[in-house]
Amino acid sequence: MKKLLFLIPLLVWSVAATAQEKKIPQRLQLAEVEINDGAVSLEVFNMPKDSVNNYYLSVGTLGIGDDVIQINFDPLFELFIPLGETLTDAMIALQQMQGLYKTSPGTFMEVQGCLAPAFPNDKLEPVKVTYRRFLVSKLLEFSVQREGYIRATHIPKTDFGALVTSMKLYRKIHPNEL
Repeated sequence: MKKLLFLIPLLVWSVAATAQEKKIPQRLQLAEVEINDGAVSLEVFNMPKDSVNNYYLSVGTLGIGDDVIQINFDPLFELFIPLGETLTDAMIALQQMQGLYKTSPGTFMEVQGCLAPAFPNDKLEPVKVTYRRFLVSKLLEFSVQREGYIRATHIPKTDFGALVTSMKLYRKIHPNEL
């Protein structure tokens, strides 16, 4: 009887331990820039899936509002933009976005992205990346339009440039990583 009472919990524990198929995804950070004293984090990371690299740009949390006023109240959901499966693809995508700073204000491009908590998912939607100028500030606005309101964040030119420079340095340090 004592052996049976010992074996039943052991069997239940072993079955429960082997039933764990889903792994917690990992964000392998390559470059990060903190904006507004750490209030916003701009990050490029790799999230391998089935031994295939997947590079993403996280522009942090988004505000909610309209074209003029944005209120930041959602600390969980981040905007993720897929950059490709290689470092070369990621650099090309980042440099295309950075190229908007050299255009006239109001110029935009559309990319795919997802608004999700902690990790990107497969539910992609259009993200509008627009070059804005306010007084002496040069900004990229990343915005998602949903049900009549806009979720957006603004990234200054210097911070985006620092991120691209960090990625170039990462590529020099890791020349064998494609």
